[in-house]
Amino acid sequence: MYFAGCPIILPRENESVLLGAAVLGAVAVKNFPGIRDAMQALNAAGKVVKPSPDPRVKKYHDAKYQIFRSLYEQQLSHRSTMAQALQ
Repeated sequence: MYFAGCPIILPRENESVLLGAAVLGAVAVKNFPGIRDAMQALNAAGKVVKPSPDPRVKKYHDAKYQIFRSLYEQQLSHRSTMAQALQ
């Protein structure tokens, strides 16, 4: 199972969709040369979430990821079955 064990840096802005629109708009009107530049200027780091040292937390998230992968594989299989039915 993949586990990065890295801290997660949340954005300061909790309205990420609006921030994304502002970034794209600022680039569109040429206020910034590119998206990366606009993101650096308009966004800031917020709360940092560090990995838990409790091994049970890792085990829980590993199990959750395993369930996600299983559901994803089922979805791909079902799509394939439906696509074959239309041939």
